[in-house]
Order: sequence, then structure tokens, then C-alpha cells
Amino acid sequence: MKASFYKILFDEETPFRCTYLDKPNFDMPWHFHPELELTLILESEGVRYIGDNTSRFKAGDLVLVGSNLPHMWVNNSIETAAKNKNLNRSIRITLQFPPDMIDNMFKNAQELQPLIKLFALAQRGISFSQKTSAEIKPLFLEINDKTGLRRWISVFNLLFKLTEAEGYKLLASPGYLPQLTRKDHGLVNRVFNHIETHFKDKITLQEMADLACLTKPSFCRLFKQKTGKTFFDFLNEYRINYAKRLLLESKKESINTIALRSGFPTIQHFNKKFKAINNGLTPSQFLKVNA
Repeated sequence: MKASFYKILFDEETPFRCTYLDKPNFDMPWHFHPELELTLILESEGVRYIGDNTSRFKAGDLVLVGSNLPHMWVNNSIETAAKNKNLNRSIRITLQFPPDMIDNMFKNAQELQPLIKLFALAQRGISFSQKTSAEIKPLFLEINDKTGLRRWISVFNLLFKLTEAEGYKLLASPGYLPQLTRKDHGLVNRVFNHIETHFKDKITLQEMADLACLTKPSFCRLFKQKTGKTFFDFLNEYRINYAKRLLLESKKESINTIALRSGFPTIQHFNKKFKAINNGLTPSQFLKVNA
């Protein structure tokens, strides 16, 4: 999937940015940026993509995304949203700050180690519990409303509450460590764009190497370096993530039909890859868990 680089601009006075957004729907594409991002959903529902994780979200969803971790929120399908217009609206608050903010301000301060640990865990994306979400919501609103030192106090209160949170879940798999930079992501994006356009068809390694103007071994090394995965692992995960979205949105379609629509030639191959990528869960079990 093509991940676009997104430039975040900060005010001169503060090294962080808090934004309250109220839009008809989520309009940001699959993207990444060096800054960490904490997002609280106030009103919306749909599917979110964090690295190689696909999960449903709703009001109260609270996620911390680490530096350069690709992410995207997608609202419910038009058919689902038509039944409840509020579900397709996107009202959320985001707090964005550079990964070295703490180091630059408080270098070697042992008291801030819990924050350093929190930021490290965010490299995989952190989904916090509804209890934590409810606790930090007033602080999030304060950050959006206040200025000066009072705003700083609210930011640190919020961050330290997150370091003490329990019941959180890490999202992207341990091996998901993409090396996405601006320098040569144009080449990688061409490859991602080809996958995005042709993932339902048969894609060969030679086809991708030709697209990148590389030999097959060179292409494999480059792709692994930039995504942390082999090409076929990435392709299968992309197909499975697409299938998971269909499973969550297309309740009337059979699993066999969804497998074919996602680029898998047989239901057996689909089930095998689905279980491998989803900790042993079958498509049917995935639907029950996310009902």
C-alpha cells in the first residue's frame, strides 16, 4: 500500500500540535511522519490500519502511533453509514510531537524513563482501553483550549497518565519495522502503488523487479530493507487486510467470495494465510471477535 510522507508544521512557541477536527469523514490517505501522534475518536466508526494491523474503531478509540509508522482511518461503507449518518462523521482530537521532544528538553532525566518506554512501545502502535480513553479525554480537551504554561501542564499530565495505563494492546506485529524515509520512497511507492492496483491478480517477483529496474535478488533486498518484510509476506498481508475490511463491512458476502475478491485463488490458501497472520484465528473466528 502506498504510504505518503506527511509534513507536520509546529508553532514556534511549542514543539507539539493539538488539533480538533470535525469533518464529514476521514480524508487522510495511508501515510507516515516522523512525529508521534495520539488520536482520540470523539464521533466516528469504521476500520483503522496501523502498520500491519487492521481493527475496527468507534467513539472513545484512543491510539498512539509511533514515529514513521504508517497509519490510516477509514469510515464505514456508504451503505452502512446511510443507516446512521453520525457513524460516517469524523470528529477527533490529535496530539502530535517529535520523537526527540523529551530528550531535547530533559536529557538523561531518569524520572522520564516511563515516557521513553511509552514512545518505544508506540513504534508498534498502542490501542488504549476505553477506561484510559475516558480518563484522558478531559485533558485532551484542555490541551485544545488552553495556551501557554497551562497547555504544557495538560500535555505532561496526559502523557504521564498514558505511562500508567493498563489493559493497552500493541497493534503492529513485532516484525513490522518499516524503514520509510523521504530519500527514496518514490521507488518504493511505485511498487506499493502496483500492489494496490493489481493485488487481486497474480503478481510475480520478476514483474516487480522489472518495475523497480532491479534484479530479483536486489529487489528482494531493497523491499525487505524498506518494509521489514519479504515481498510475498507483504503482498499476502495486504490481501488479508483487504479481506478483513470486507469481512467487517460486507456481512452478506460469503468467506469464499471475499477470498477470491482479495486475490487468493483458493479458500484453502486464504484460510492458511489468514490464520498465520492473525494468531491462529480463522476468518469466522475473526468475525466473532470483532462483532
